[in-house]
Amino acid sequence: METVLAFLGVVLPLTLSPGPATIAIAGIGMRSGVASALPFYAGMMIACAAIALAAAFGLNALFLASPMAYDTVRYLGIAYIVYLAMRLFRSRPPTDDETTKIYSLFDGLMLSILNAKYYVVVSAVFSQFLKPDDAANWIFVLALIALVAFSQGVWLVTGAGLRPLMRSAVAFRIQSIVFGSSLIGVAVYLLLRR
Repeated sequence: METVLAFLGVVLPLTLSPGPATIAIAGIGMRSGVASALPFYAGMMIACAAIALAAAFGLNALFLASPMAYDTVRYLGIAYIVYLAMRLFRSRPPTDDETTKIYSLFDGLMLSILNAKYYVVVSAVFSQFLKPDDAANWIFVLALIALVAFSQGVWLVTGAGLRPLMRSAVAFRIQSIVFGSSLIGVAVYLLLRR
């Protein structure tokens, strides 16, 4: 029980902290509401599950052993974050009879697969709780997936709760600039951080 509490105490704050995925999902919730964000959310969760399972099978050791492999994912992730930010900057407010659908399941999948924060959480923190050939590993894998689902859901619902503030074209433009700039800021941070 002490190990589970330690796991929750370390992983929950990391999954709730702002990063590319949380900024993107909050922005999508704010722009389009929860229902329109579900494909993106599903893509994020599929990627999260794949990364957690890969860690359970020891694949995260590749990133620990090969800085080149990690840097490749990191740079591709930075490029994808910039791409998503550019889509935000270019977006336009929805008309009265349409909703804005900017991101798809594929976008959520790609952002999460190329999200260096996921690999840091998995490699540096999550893997500390995994033991070779231990049946309890599955509990930690499922707990990580549940924590990420909860955390991203909180960001999505929070963003959607702010949606009424986006009724005017000016407010929509400001939101696009704020969330796009936030993503650019994360990309610059990831680029400069070693």
